Amino acid sequence: MRRLLVLLVAALLLTTAACGGDDSKSSSSSASSSSSKATGDTITGLKVTGAFGTTPVVKVSPAVKVTKAKTRVLTTGTGPKAQAGKKAMFDFSIAKGSDGSKVYSDIDAGTPQQRTLSEGQFFKPVVDALVGKPRGSRVVVADTVKDLWGSSGASDLKLKKTDTVVLVMDLLSVEPTDVASAPKGKTVAAPATAPKVVASGGKVTGLDFSSAPKKAPTKLQVIPLIEGTGPTVKAGRLTTFNYYGAVWGKKKAFDSSFSRGTPTAFGVGVNGLIPAWDKTIPGLKVGSRVLIIAPPSTAYGSKAQTGIPANSTLTFVVDVLGADT
Repeated sequence: MRRLLVLLVAALLLTTAACGGDDSKSSSSSASSSSSKATGDTITGLKVTGAFGTTPVVKVSPAVKVTKAKTRVLTTGTGPKAQAGKKAMFDFSIAKGSDGSKVYSDIDAGTPQQRTLSEGQFFKPVVDALVGKPRGSRVVVADTVKDLWGSSGASDLKLKKTDTVVLVMDLLSVEPTDVASAPKGKTVAAPATAPKVVASGGKVTGLDFSSAPKKAPTKLQVIPLIEGTGPTVKAGRLTTFNYYGAVWGKKKAFDSSFSRGTPTAFGVGVNGLIPAWDKTIPGLKVGSRVLIIAPPSTAYGSKAQTGIPANSTLTFVVDVLGADT
């Protein structure tokens, strides 16, 4: 599934630290670190304004300087809580503690973070700050560069190890906890020319293209195989899937969660997946199984991937097993 991700995350965030809408109470996260509505550590001199889900404006007076991580919740959401060891999706911004100037923003980069909340997967102070917080929360961490990036520091960002940075996280979605073991609903007959699903022991093991045209379709198609009756998948939220993906006409999968034995959660409709998935998954119901036929313009286009030649039409079997609704 990693090959389905559009790699838009800045390189500075790919290395973990050596140390390891309606959900918010207000549509605006305009609150100073000493606001009576905020909770947690006092971060002297810090003021963060801006609506939840938008790039925050960080102002400091005097300069924010800390020797260890301090965490403050500016806005507390009302959605389900982020859990340790589970994935969370969040907008992430970095500002300098010295003058509040912006260093990095996921909103500018084009897609939010999707990280497992465990040490080694992301900055530990961020993981600690987000675990247990409800979806819809805006959380701020002030910490030193050394504590976050380790002894190597963050010279690419022109930051010294002793500098303080301000991290602002908007918790957009959490990994679903109610996850089905298999699709469930009304079985729907696929067109006679559609690839046929090959399954064994409840797992998809292949696709049979013997009755399908040799020439791949040129339009994006979503063919229902099982119509689920569970909650509806929403754009901008984490959704849990099982999936099998193959190049049109090929017997061997280029990727399959079925073969790994564990479904996976990804955000849909946030420019983090190939366009075919972002366009077709929102609106499906939990329990559904669909066949997605993705021509190159909705997949990887002219860029070859491991196991996927350039200009390939891709075919997926997708089981929708859980949704953060």
